[in-house]
Amino acid sequence: MKLRRAGALALTATLASVAVTWSGGAASAAPLKSVTFAYDFPGPDFELIPVVVAQKEGLFAAAGLNVKVVFPSNTSSTALMLATGAAQVGFVTTTDMGVAVDKKVPLLSIANYSMSNNWALFAKPGVPLTAANLKKELQGKRIFSYGDTWTESMLPFVLRHAGLSASQVDIKVEPTAIDTTWLLAGKVDISTSTTNYEIPGFQGAKVKGQLSQLLGTAVGAPNIPIWDYATTKSYAASQGATLKAFMSAIAKATAWAVKNPVAAAKLFDTTYPASGYTNAYNLSGWKLTLPFLKNAAGKYFVETDAQWSTLARALKSIGLISTVPSPSTYYTNKFLPAS
Repeated sequence: MKLRRAGALALTATLASVAVTWSGGAASAAPLKSVTFAYDFPGPDFELIPVVVAQKEGLFAAAGLNVKVVFPSNTSSTALMLATGAAQVGFVTTTDMGVAVDKKVPLLSIANYSMSNNWALFAKPGVPLTAANLKKELQGKRIFSYGDTWTESMLPFVLRHAGLSASQVDIKVEPTAIDTTWLLAGKVDISTSTTNYEIPGFQGAKVKGQLSQLLGTAVGAPNIPIWDYATTKSYAASQGATLKAFMSAIAKATAWAVKNPVAAAKLFDTTYPASGYTNAYNLSGWKLTLPFLKNAAGKYFVETDAQWSTLARALKSIGLISTVPSPSTYYTNKFLPAS
């Protein structure tokens, strides 16, 4: 998995520095039909495919938009870019949203990207990972983490389910390493990632067998969406038509990329030839992302009170946020295209 998302402590510190300025002020609105989109990572990867399709297939242009994609200087910068007006729409995790809102940074989720939690624990082929014997399988083991907010939020639930404390495992926080490489080299016993990133990485390593895998949701982690599209509350209030146009184009692009995964991966390849990822990795990762894009009712993007209440209670229970606000604090569905 790539180095995804700011660690909770780093994100908290970064957002705290802008909270005073932005807790009550309005962000500078960009020109109506010009949108800067900030990704969540310093470089592009396959989860950017819907935006690439909307750009290259003319869907943004058809919606009257000129969308520029920018990348943060580090994994803690996307929320800051939104809060300061350097970007108008961004790609963030729901846990990053939770921490930002807790720090009075006025972010607003406008659509889910994914609909469920595919974060998991992984071990080498043949090494058991089971819900029934999790305490024995984790106790004293070296567990890899990028220090990202999502893992910092999910791992405590897994340890609690196993009847373990953080002191009973050896969590290796390595923001600049590659978890699959460390796992296969024996530097750690367990890696943590999402299935759509870890599995393609393992496939590319050409190792025999299948990774052992245990979904976090099977051992205590909440089943909530991981990623979303976000903006600021002030931009949402002043540029609603632009956001509706953006989501209309994204909806069409997502549907196209789902129907044409091979073409979508190739389009990403040609748009970002220096990304560092192979076509095989991009295609596999995108295909593994597809099952998580729709909710149980077969809908894309739709957010619910239940998901945000579950998230907030979860983050509060492990001390990442101080209060549990109303779900409406976090999101709106009003910019989604009619289905």
